[in-house]
Amino acid sequence: MPLLALFSLLYYVLVFSLTHSPSPSYTFSATAAAKDCTLRNSFEPSFVAEGDFVIGGIFPLHYNQEMPDQNYTYRPPPVKCNGFDPRAFRWVQTMRLAVEEINYSSELLPNHTMGYKIFDSCAYPLTGQRAALAVLNGLSEDDSPMCTGASPMLAVIGESGSAQSIVVSRLLRPFRIPMISYFSSCACFTDRRKYPTFFRVIPNDDYQVKAIAQLLVHFNWTWVGLLRGDHEYGRFAVQGLLRELQGSTVCVAYQEMIPLLYNTQRALEIMQVMQSSSAKVVVVFSAEGEMTPFLRDYMMQNITGIQWVASEAWVTASVFTGREFYPYLGGTIGFGIRKGQIARLSDYLQTVNPQRYPNNVLVGELWGSLYGCNPFPSSANHLPICSGQEVLLEQHSAYMNTSSPRVAYNVYKAVYAVAHSLHNLLLCQPGNGPFENNSCAQISNILPWQLQYYLQEAKFNIAGEEVNFDLKGDSVPYYDIINWQRGTAGNIELVNVGLFDGTKPAGEELVIQEDKIMCQCLCAVPAALQGPGKLSVVGSLYAALTVYHVTVAKLAIRQTQ
Repeated sequence: MPLLALFSLLYYVLVFSLTHSPSPSYTFSATAAAKDCTLRNSFEPSFVAEGDFVIGGIFPLHYNQEMPDQNYTYRPPPVKCNGFDPRAFRWVQTMRLAVEEINYSSELLPNHTMGYKIFDSCAYPLTGQRAALAVLNGLSEDDSPMCTGASPMLAVIGESGSAQSIVVSRLLRPFRIPMISYFSSCACFTDRRKYPTFFRVIPNDDYQVKAIAQLLVHFNWTWVGLLRGDHEYGRFAVQGLLRELQGSTVCVAYQEMIPLLYNTQRALEIMQVMQSSSAKVVVVFSAEGEMTPFLRDYMMQNITGIQWVASEAWVTASVFTGREFYPYLGGTIGFGIRKGQIARLSDYLQTVNPQRYPNNVLVGELWGSLYGCNPFPSSANHLPICSGQEVLLEQHSAYMNTSSPRVAYNVYKAVYAVAHSLHNLLLCQPGNGPFENNSCAQISNILPWQLQYYLQEAKFNIAGEEVNFDLKGDSVPYYDIINWQRGTAGNIELVNVGLFDGTKPAGEELVIQEDKIMCQCLCAVPAALQGPGKLSVVGSLYAALTVYHVTVAKLAIRQTQ
């Protein structure tokens, strides 16, 4: 049995026996390993298309929608992905659109086609691991009962969260299959020893923490609190920010962590610290999923007056733009993924509908999320049958807003990066190639590591932006500065108020349009507090007051437990 098949088999058995979840399984005979490896059930892809060169895609199409127990503690999901995410569905359609454009292009891969195999990770590392294993098996897991042959997958577009990407990258590493993430920004991925095949089209968090540090100094927010999620993304981001703040006028009043298994009691303790502290600026490195229950409890406590500084993971989250959020989150500022333009995305999304995809479960779920109805009468669920008169639900109106895609634009760039790399690989002239004895890759048998060579060297323009990767797999660091302001309907509008350009010389990266900004706190220190020595005196006073208030708050909490 080839190494790939054996490795995949062992990984399947280990992972899914430990998690006790429904999974692909095999009948395996140790005495007849080479001829008795039979697939018993499979992990079906969400979308599949054949092509000369096949790439994989892993997206969080679903998430766990388990309700908290009586103690408001969220338990880890048992691979029960019952919540549908329209945003991730749009990312998937963006990947499909990009492949379609490339296949119709007369300039890029003119005599070849790209195919894809896209899987759902359920926004959960173990399910992402299962998706990665299924990706390795090619277009179909059950074409043959024999586990033979090497993986035909040349590259993977994914994953979203850094925790999921860590798992997927480690799994792909032995097979030297490159992956390009569209939303994993953890600085940890720059370690080429651990993640030698990892690339991304989202900036490394090292740049984000540098941008946030400059923002804090710019507005003279010298006394801040830090809040993070319980994962590598949050841990590395906070460590990076603390390094950036060394030697500056900014001091950290407290550091708190939202637990991985969300617990309301712990959240209330964090909020007590926030209320007791004189630091009213709070920097948050967290994912949207953790912030959702936290902000729910925060609003129930009716806490206001906090100036939030949001990381890119949640600063553009449409779920927080409802009018009920404005009293608590208005004025939030942060660094968002640079928006781009995808000319045909709006038209393409219109073609993904129940008429064109009858009986497609995902399209049915999409319609249920967007319109609150069931388009397929033959499938039973709790929603009413669609009449055709439904209107788009307000909370998901962003699905059809393609004027300024951010994560979708990253997906688009990632697919084109693979296509340009393949194109350059195919232009190789025998005798002048980059491999052993100046050889080129065999077109009929391209190996993933050969594609990675060209991916590392790729440099192209798309929608007026230059795309390339440095030696650590990072891309050009651009951010939009986003400010949450009140819209005409009372909801939150995400307003661009500047940018951070990491390619500019030190001190020139940050450009802020101050006349556009709305803040909860003062956006500058009053003149009376400026001048030599005065900030340090004020900072010292704040420090003393905060230590006192936080200590009192923690003692009060302990006495009530």
